[in-house]
Amino acid sequence: MRKPNIFRIATKELSQDGFFTWLLQWGDDKLNHVNPELNKTAKEFILLLLNQDDKFQISQVKAGRQWNNIDIWAEVNDEYFIVIEDKTNTKEHSKQLDRYKEIASKHYKDKPHKLIFIYLKTGNESKSSLEKIAKKEYTIIDRNSILKVLTRHDVKNEIFQDFLDYLNHIETQTKSFSYFNNIVTKWSACEGFYSELQERIYEWTDWDYVPNQTGGFLGFWYHWNKANEIGEIYIQIENSFERGIKLVLKIGNWKPSTEMLYKILKEFKSIANNNGIELIKPDKYRAGATSTLSVVKNAFPVDDDGKIEIDKFIKTLNSLEKTIDQYCEIKNTAGNKL
Repeated sequence: MRKPNIFRIATKELSQDGFFTWLLQWGDDKLNHVNPELNKTAKEFILLLLNQDDKFQISQVKAGRQWNNIDIWAEVNDEYFIVIEDKTNTKEHSKQLDRYKEIASKHYKDKPHKLIFIYLKTGNESKSSLEKIAKKEYTIIDRNSILKVLTRHDVKNEIFQDFLDYLNHIETQTKSFSYFNNIVTKWSACEGFYSELQERIYEWTDWDYVPNQTGGFLGFWYHWNKANEIGEIYIQIENSFERGIKLVLKIGNWKPSTEMLYKILKEFKSIANNNGIELIKPDKYRAGATSTLSVVKNAFPVDDDGKIEIDKFIKTLNSLEKTIDQYCEIKNTAGNKL
């Protein structure tokens, strides 16, 4: 039986805030004799935040939580002030990062401290979303970077080991996407799958949770192209878990019409067939701001061991991209008709 882990029970960001504040406080030189390995690990974590190597000597560390709504703060050697926005599975909202930067800059404008702004992320987040964070001049510290530091030394401490076990569990789940059943049953595995697609697709992509009246889904979308007098067509993956996963063509920026959906699907089918993919009508057409135009049949190839054949899936995506582009090219060329 696995022993109870407080971080799997107390999964809110406040619990994680507490751990990282606790870890930072352990970086003070006065605690070296109490638990040398924990002190050493805490200092190496601080070096990661400061982007310094081990030549930088850390002597004094003060750290706390919820200063002017900032999740975690730390002063190092009376030389650095670190602002940490700590995230598990949520994302930035309400321009909070800009606000925290302004608060810290005003408070320390007459002090010698160098300001460091950190976006600490232990959950999974879309690559395109993180790129926006980086543009705000926040350094992104992800789960992989944290794990490299936390596993470097043999720290004897139950709180530390519980958090390390918790992070390793998230990492293992995320990397389990090679098995198709994990993608459709485990949220982290699907996030891992989408993150892998972002590394393999050489154009802008994004993924996130999409709420709707039927329970929502974890979605992935990319490759917009515009067809004159029709609208914008793009590719989307919808993982509703209990209701399954689908690769679909979507239409947006159009005049919603069920009749038009039937017409466009008919035009698309012959092009898709020529590119080796079969498009079918969704269970029911719903004409809205964005609508599902078609579903790709047998989109997710799986081998005899239950692993998704990701290279074949990428080829399907490439064929779907080509189908969209050819359709739009025909529609956008004067005098040509499907």
